[in-house]
Amino acid sequence: MKKGLMALLVGVLFLASASLVSAAEYPGPLVDMDWVQAHLDTIKDPTQTEIRLVEVSKKGYDKEHIPGAVWVKWGSEVFEPGTDHMILDYGSISAVMKKLGVTPDTHIVIYSDSLTQAARFYWTLKYWNVEKISLMGATKKAWKAEGRPLTTEVPAVQPRDYEIKFPPNTKIYALLHPDVMNGLATGKVLFVDNRPAKYVEGKKYSLSKWVRAGTIPGAIGWAAPEEVTKDGKLLPVEELKKQAESKGITPDKNIIVFCNTGVRSSLGWFILHELLGYPNVKNYDGSMREYANSFYLPMDPDSFLIYKDFPKAPILEVKETAESAKSAADENAKKIAELEKQLEETRKIAEAAKAEGKGLCGPTSVALLAALPLAGYALRRRYLKKN
Repeated sequence: MKKGLMALLVGVLFLASASLVSAAEYPGPLVDMDWVQAHLDTIKDPTQTEIRLVEVSKKGYDKEHIPGAVWVKWGSEVFEPGTDHMILDYGSISAVMKKLGVTPDTHIVIYSDSLTQAARFYWTLKYWNVEKISLMGATKKAWKAEGRPLTTEVPAVQPRDYEIKFPPNTKIYALLHPDVMNGLATGKVLFVDNRPAKYVEGKKYSLSKWVRAGTIPGAIGWAAPEEVTKDGKLLPVEELKKQAESKGITPDKNIIVFCNTGVRSSLGWFILHELLGYPNVKNYDGSMREYANSFYLPMDPDSFLIYKDFPKAPILEVKETAESAKSAADENAKKIAELEKQLEETRKIAEAAKAEGKGLCGPTSVALLAALPLAGYALRRRYLKKN
């Protein structure tokens, strides 16, 4: 009896220790290139579900990728088309997860040509309650630059049904209504703009996406990836923390990060929420694609003057040219009419004076009367010449 109890106790301890080891193996939200390379033997086995390496890219996967990586196509498998809120819906994320061939216990590691793209997919998975995921803190270009292994071999991963937990994690997702509007109304939200300074300052915008330049009033600019990376690698966490604090971005605030389309801001969210541990950070998925096109909302600086830079349709240019010419002709005709009126009044005065015999028959008066028609003709020529 004692032997059986002892065996049971040993078994329980073994399972507990195995669980602790398994938990310890998950390194957290960020891994470096050395960690990925050290686990390539596991990653390259398409039959295992312990670690799944994922490349998020628009193209180039078939030419070279990290061995064992499964491809998620940038655009069609990351965004929901035809909407400003581009987060994948339940059906779409379920299809992507099935393609990855993972289980809830699989550690998913994401990399990309761009850290912002990798972070966007990471944030999407977090939104849909996928917890055991990490971002490789370097781009594929940085991996290649260090001479690390690449391949063209596509792993034969078997698709698996994956049950997505519902509802999604809306604590990390900001909507225009009510989140952004509440922040504007109360001033209790810190907006962080992760676009380059030219966008924040209203000196640059994207005509294909929105029609006003500038940013949300009061927003703090913190460009991602420009200010937070070097040579395709994330800066050390301590340096990122110093940057954030120097800009007034502190963990006691309610923060909404945004950019043009919610991609750059995914990296901003990742740094603040996942690496620095800020508790209240949301990514505004609609970002300026939605906000700047909502004309009732304020912009800083006021940017309705952006319309002067819109390209004009040919028919509009012809119409404006014709209207301008007509306006100039009307103005000249008005001036000519005034001159003719003055000349006519002068003639009447001269004729009246002559009839009354007030000396207008002298040489000076005759010369003056003779010059009047010539002066009128010259004035008419002067203004008609402009047409």
